[in-house]
Amino acid sequence: MGVSIGRFMFNARLNRMFDVSRHSCRVTPPLTIRNDWPIVGWVFGGAWVGGLVVFTYLYARDGGFDQFDPMVEAGVMMMFWMAGLVLISQTLALSRTRLTIGRDRIELTRTWLWRRRHETLSRSSLRDILIEQERDSNGDPYYKLVLQTRSGERVALSESSELDLIKARRDDILARIQ
Repeated sequence: MGVSIGRFMFNARLNRMFDVSRHSCRVTPPLTIRNDWPIVGWVFGGAWVGGLVVFTYLYARDGGFDQFDPMVEAGVMMMFWMAGLVLISQTLALSRTRLTIGRDRIELTRTWLWRRRHETLSRSSLRDILIEQERDSNGDPYYKLVLQTRSGERVALSESSELDLIKARRDDILARIQ
């Protein structure tokens, strides 16, 4: 009885070692890293301009707000419109990014509000991803995982205030392209 159990365990180990379907045909799901932070800017910029449209309509309908001199009120409205146009132009220039590393293909998809660009990357282009440290509005450190494309554009693949998270994402990318 002891011999048959030992032989069974030995055969089980051999079967696992030479299981062709398990070792040679591994299917790994694609690694996808997304940066959706630009959506926050798009929403904020849209809300700002939407609010300006409402206040401009009320200003025009009522002939002013009768709080200050009409020229001062018009100047204040113009300042808010200028700030809104600068804000919306800056936020709409940012793209959402999605990096997908599959078994045989690496794709970078950048999406703006009205257009989308797909790019197929080589494995060697991902070896040069950088972690950049910046400061947020409070002066705290803020980190970005940045890829430079063939055309020289710098694309933020991931952003976070946690350095460990950005390092883990970079390590995941580098492990996949080995």
